[in-house]
Amino acid sequence: MQCISCQQEEANKESGLCNQCERADEKKINGLLYLPAAGLVINLIMTPIGAWNYFAAMFHFFQSGGINLFGAVGIAVMIIDVALTAAAGWYFFKRKSGIRKIIIPYYLMGVVSMLYFMGIPAWLFDARLDTADIRNALSSIVGASIWIPYFLVSKRINQVFVR
Repeated sequence: MQCISCQQEEANKESGLCNQCERADEKKINGLLYLPAAGLVINLIMTPIGAWNYFAAMFHFFQSGGINLFGAVGIAVMIIDVALTAAAGWYFFKRKSGIRKIIIPYYLMGVVSMLYFMGIPAWLFDARLDTADIRNALSSIVGASIWIPYFLVSKRINQVFVR
């Protein structure tokens, strides 16, 4: 049986690829890594949009009478969130070796951001949360609880992120 990729050498029974193609395939973002890649692409689009909307609202509040401490701290949270999202996207898609130092704070910042913008208003100001808010809260918590351990213990991370 020939290799399904190069069609030149004898393929291994398990993968259908020859040894050379298997080594090249190990260094690609594929398989389970498509899930954090998809999440990063979505966040690379949605985080700047959310930040723009938040900054526009804070600018409007500032013009009409000022912003409170909650709004000012929210600006800092948004700036950190945008910066970590951009850095995580850069490190992930460039396959940089320091991905663990960026991706773990990125996922933790997702939880912190969710707690700040949904948890505190619900707790302090009795804001009502709808199903979309609860879904977003659960997705950041579940994402962090799955992907942080994966990036910490997976041997595949050392193979893919080597630059």
